[in-house]
Amino acid sequence: MAEAVKFLENYIPAPEKKYPGDLGLKRMQKLVELLGNPQLKYKTIHVGGTSGKGSTATMIASILGQKYKTGLHTSPHLERINERISIFSRAPHNRENEISDVEFIGLLNEIKTTIWKMEKSELGPPSYFEIVTAMAFLYFEKRKTDFAVIEVGLGGRFDATNVIKPIVSVITNIGLDHTEILGETVEEIAQDKAGIIKRGIKVVVGTDQPSVKKIILQKSLKENAKVFLMNRDFKIDTRKISSDGSVFHYIGKNNYYNLRINLLGRHQIDNAAVAIKVTEAVGGLTESDIRSGLTKAKIAGRLEIISQKPLIILDGAHNPDKMKALVGAIQEIWPERKVIVVLAIKNDKNATEMIDILKPLAQKFILTGYRVVMDQGEIVSYDTDDLAALMGQKRKVIIINDPLKAYDEAVNKTAGKDLILATGSLYLLGLIQKKINS
Repeated sequence: MAEAVKFLENYIPAPEKKYPGDLGLKRMQKLVELLGNPQLKYKTIHVGGTSGKGSTATMIASILGQKYKTGLHTSPHLERINERISIFSRAPHNRENEISDVEFIGLLNEIKTTIWKMEKSELGPPSYFEIVTAMAFLYFEKRKTDFAVIEVGLGGRFDATNVIKPIVSVITNIGLDHTEILGETVEEIAQDKAGIIKRGIKVVVGTDQPSVKKIILQKSLKENAKVFLMNRDFKIDTRKISSDGSVFHYIGKNNYYNLRINLLGRHQIDNAAVAIKVTEAVGGLTESDIRSGLTKAKIAGRLEIISQKPLIILDGAHNPDKMKALVGAIQEIWPERKVIVVLAIKNDKNATEMIDILKPLAQKFILTGYRVVMDQGEIVSYDTDDLAALMGQKRKVIIINDPLKAYDEAVNKTAGKDLILATGSLYLLGLIQKKINS
């Protein structure tokens, strides 16, 4: 696999070409056309939004997988690139249904000729992300999936995934993230994300923001798409939130009582409701399918408990909205625990607001950093001294630049009832997960 990843890294776009807009979408359209448009050989569900789209996509795939063979394409990955491409078929989400190393290498070798052909075209070579997305489409065709759930990479309108023709598009919510690319306001970002709404399809919306709903409804009306809104067409009644998961009632086309999810936090109930509405829109699923799919759904790095003694939680919250959901969940589920936060934040994120949200929760901060290579190139965290400057004078702060040593410090120095939280970035979590699993 190392050689396969190294090959893909040759297709990391140059900084000035990272977000090529319409050109990138045209390039992706040409790439899948040369591969025979595999993304049109099965039914697709397109999942976009600022927060919650990975969890929502996973729950949709898990429910559909109780009856249908269902593909799932998400990004980024934590440890292994294989995580991006999975098949659900009456099995919980685990490595057994991720694409194997052999399958991944075989697929990549199969499309190399097409990649090289693209290099010589006026559109230029496909990017790392475009190649992996095309591989996912091709893999789902080869595995004869009935459905594929496709998570948007970034934005919506010009995203490489927007070559699909979904039967349902999903917009979970809209927040201020990637503002340098998508726009400075939630309304501008909503316009971009509404680009996944296609003619005549169904649209499920998880947000209650009036200005965002207005934009989505206008786009849906223009495309003659049928819209289902949270708290208008479906809603939830939360019954229980605990460290074991949540119990809630769903009120919609059908009513389901005392549903259970093992994903933690109040925000995951909202995501589950959106997933249920999507599967209702698809049709053909029983209440048993929905219950089973929800309880089996797992997703790494989202309020993930990796140890009970000491209590260690990994969460990849990397924008203010996600951080609010995380802090709210910990305060609700573990109100008596002292929290030690291991923190690293990508250097283009709103660190000031994220830290302000964390301050009331954290007894102590251990600040760290990272430098990793992913599909968009080298990803670098904020300098730890810069993060420390945002903390204020009265905050207990330790700086350990090596993320693995920072994690060890938290584990080794914690008291029995403390809670260790590693957060701020999925890339930090990936490094910690690799350490744990090795």
